[in-house]
Amino acid sequence: MSLSLFTGDDWDIVVTLKKDGVAFDVSTATAIQAAVVSDDGTAPTTIVSAVTLDSGATGASWATGVVVVEIPAATTGALTSQRAYVEIQVTLGGKKSTWPRQPIDIKVGTIA
Repeated sequence: MSLSLFTGDDWDIVVTLKKDGVAFDVSTATAIQAAVVSDDGTAPTTIVSAVTLDSGATGASWATGVVVVEIPAATTGALTSQRAYVEIQVTLGGKKSTWPRQPIDIKVGTIA
């Protein structure tokens, strides 16, 4: 099941990063970035450019693999309804790793 998000809203997308089915400690990461892309295939296009995640974001617990992707309303307002995917890349120990994409459903909001 995917998360439904509305255009014009501030998005706080909570994701638990796991390796081998277990929450993965990313507390020593030097950077974590996330973008929203068009599909889960081999040639996705970028819908929302990469944002840098903050370990101090409300709800985040990097030690237990919980990250929060914060995307402001000013960015989401111009989007269209579509199925999309959140792509997260972690830089840890000098190595970059990208996690499997998480599906989201973008719906056009009607309340201004």
